[in-house]
Amino acid sequence: MAVVSVCSTKGGVGKTTLVICLADAVARQGGSVAIIDADPNGHVAAWRERAGPACTVAVVSDVTERTILDRIADAAARYGVVLVDLEGAASQAVTYAIAESDLVLIPSKVSGMDLQEVFRTYEVVQRAERMLRRPIPARVVLTQMSPLQSRVAQHARQEIQDASIPVLRTEIIQRAAYQAIHFTGATPAGPDGDPKARSEVKGVLDEILATLAAQQEAA
Repeated sequence: MAVVSVCSTKGGVGKTTLVICLADAVARQGGSVAIIDADPNGHVAAWRERAGPACTVAVVSDVTERTILDRIADAAARYGVVLVDLEGAASQAVTYAIAESDLVLIPSKVSGMDLQEVFRTYEVVQRAERMLRRPIPARVVLTQMSPLQSRVAQHARQEIQDASIPVLRTEIIQRAAYQAIHFTGATPAGPDGDPKARSEVKGVLDEILATLAAQQEAA
């Protein structure tokens, strides 16, 4: 099993959409996958209802600071991949989830304000590392990018890497396919999904799985 927490201290960076896309991609590859919906907004649970019975992604809702550790442990015992969608704030629940994670994914837009939140989120990861006295790998993924932002993205990527924080090669471009998920329940991994969005999601998932595999080998 692998636990991947997806978090940012800033909302509106595409965190929940990314969690849904990754989970459905894993499921459509035959993997067993659950989402811990620890964001009080409950958008994952709403998506799961729209996705219908053909969707095999399990969703664990009604997660609180008091119950999050038990929910993660239960899901990790039952599913091959557990994705934790965390609230957009630095809270005790976020710290608990990060401490239980094999990997932390930090979505970010390429604005200066969003990059500051990347550093703040990474500080939360570092505090958990010091507390546990073990490394917790973290990766930044650039999201909701306009196709015209490629040069800005290069600068953002360099700034993050200069702070010794790894950034995934794959970038998520702003597309109607991602916006439609929360209305239709259909993700890019589905049979009628947008090919470009599907390729992006696959790229992120492949990089995540490679990181997890390397971590297992090192252990």
